[in-house]
Amino acid sequence: MIKLVSFSLLFASIVQAAPIVKSATNTLEIKLQDDNVEVQLPETAFKALTQWNPEFVVFNKKDYSKSILELFNDLGKDQMPMAFIDDLDGNEKKDIVLFGSDLKNQYVIALLQRDKKWTLVKVAEWSIKDIKNSVIPSSTVASATAADKSQTKETGVPIYVLPAQGEQATKLKEKKKVGIQVETYMGNGDVYEIKNNKPVKFTL
Repeated sequence: MIKLVSFSLLFASIVQAAPIVKSATNTLEIKLQDDNVEVQLPETAFKALTQWNPEFVVFNKKDYSKSILELFNDLGKDQMPMAFIDDLDGNEKKDIVLFGSDLKNQYVIALLQRDKKWTLVKVAEWSIKDIKNSVIPSSTVASATAADKSQTKETGVPIYVLPAQGEQATKLKEKKKVGIQVETYMGNGDVYEIKNNKPVKFTL
């Protein structure tokens, strides 16, 4: 019975998640069609991911609230709340950052391209129960009357990833690197730099 319940939960999670597939052209892409995200990985990157955690799936666009999605309107096609592509370590090869979960935990991971080899780095981890139904804070909700709150309340995944912004991005660019910014909506955020295949919090 326990195995059956676990399988049902995993199946439901996979159905709603953004699929991660092997690229037919062996390229790295984040595709969006009809509000559904698909992550395409080169074969060796896909193998590195599934060997690390075969139950890992990426959150989908529909898992995020309108307020969070609006933050990404001007960031480009290779940047979504749950994934972005950039050269993290300055070797002139594109890497990818993914935010997703298995049945127990949520993870931010980076897949780094080193010649023909891909290295997976776990950047952050949480155990947030029912994360997709988290209440998203906003000034509109805070000022709403009790009667209006049910109409203005937003729910969804409150955490998102993006390339480091502002002065931290400038400092990392001097090292020919791109930082990984992990942020909670209207809350705290951290920027990580990849050093020797490990995430290190970057501070000014």
